[in-house]
Amino acid sequence: MSEQKIITEPENMEYKPDVKVEGEQEQTGRHIVMFKRPYLFERKEYASVDLGGLDKLTVQDAIDVQRQLFGQQEVAASLLTETTTAFAQALATRASGKPVEFFKLMKKQFYRPVFRYVREYVMSTEKGVENHVMQLEKPYFFQGKEYREIDLNGVADMNSMQESAAENRMAREGFVVTETSFNYLYACVVASMATGLPEEFFTGLPVCEVAKLKNAVNDEGFFE
Repeated sequence: MSEQKIITEPENMEYKPDVKVEGEQEQTGRHIVMFKRPYLFERKEYASVDLGGLDKLTVQDAIDVQRQLFGQQEVAASLLTETTTAFAQALATRASGKPVEFFKLMKKQFYRPVFRYVREYVMSTEKGVENHVMQLEKPYFFQGKEYREIDLNGVADMNSMQESAAENRMAREGFVVTETSFNYLYACVVASMATGLPEEFFTGLPVCEVAKLKNAVNDEGFFE
């Protein structure tokens, strides 16, 4: 059963999520960030923002956002895209259906809990990777088949020609090939080569799997 998450920002500004489930709302599966005071945007007050669309976002959304931010040089200071304000802002825009200005004009007491929530949604996982086998947070269906894990051990057998092909794939999509280990598209291409599964399998994964996939493909154990 899905769980509604209601996040409030405490008075002392320390981020301590307060998760509540209330009656029939438990079944909505929506992620709602509550504001301590009303947020005024275009002459309308908002007591909260609904980020329920996070559950519909995929790894492809993260790739698109990363491409956009690199193109705009929004993440020049940090190659860890998922930790940046710009990345969280872009995903919040997609998840909520609100215009990007809705988030850009927020003051700290409003944007801090929103962006922290998005980052934790993308980066915090209950299931991890063991022996290069990536456990999925939820069963994933692709072309009529159910997947609960992905065996990425094949990454160890890849050769330099395949690595070069993955870099060329990045370049064709508009990425500057610098540090590939931080690139989401690169992770999908490498995972596809290593498993024999199509690239679309990985780009279609829920966005909450993107950081785990990126880290799994680039695990230091492959280079020992």
